[in-house]
Amino acid sequence: MKLRPYQQESKTDAYDIWKLTPLAKILLVKPTGSGKTVTMASIIRDHKGSACAIAHRQELVGQISMALAREGITHNIIGPKEVVTECVRDHTQELGRSWYDPSALVAVAGVDTLTRRKDSLKDWMKTVTLWVIDEAHHLLKDNKWGIAAALFPNAKGLGVTATPLRADGAGLGEHADGLFTHMIEGPTMRWLIDNGYLTDYRIFAPPGDFVMTDDEIGSTGDYS
Repeated sequence: MKLRPYQQESKTDAYDIWKLTPLAKILLVKPTGSGKTVTMASIIRDHKGSACAIAHRQELVGQISMALAREGITHNIIGPKEVVTECVRDHTQELGRSWYDPSALVAVAGVDTLTRRKDSLKDWMKTVTLWVIDEAHHLLKDNKWGIAAALFPNAKGLGVTATPLRADGAGLGEHADGLFTHMIEGPTMRWLIDNGYLTDYRIFAPPGDFVMTDDEIGSTGDYS
């Protein structure tokens, strides 16, 4: 798949950072619909060595696996047997063959599976030189996403997200509560619409009598 110009620009920016700081942990910020997963898959395809794509839930394991398959990337799927079976079926239905190979250098894994199998995977984890994570706004140093990323001591990192501002105010940079050392900001939603990459939107909101009060805000800053 050929990258759009703004996707290629983000990819080039990431390579420029890694050239100067080989183990940099980069946060790539792009709006929904801009092709974050496509950009991530392209970087994995070009990577020389072992890589692991970390998903924060099983549904995204399948989504990332499919993105890698579309790029022609043979990969392992670290997850329950039913997830592997579903991914293989999806590959075959869309692409005519499976891109699953348990001996491949590239792997896709759910965050819970990684941390649960860390002892049996520790030798492989030392060989990984790139980790990537979707929905990277979840990643803080001390939570399960940060713990999973830290299992790869010899790897540079790439996180992608459309929403880098957390409701609880925690910072994603290594100087704050996270692991990221650099941030790349892609185009805005409005730029993507104005340049024909996304369609404009219309919002319909029916009137209602639902009242939200401060008492309904939970500890994370979201409404309970």
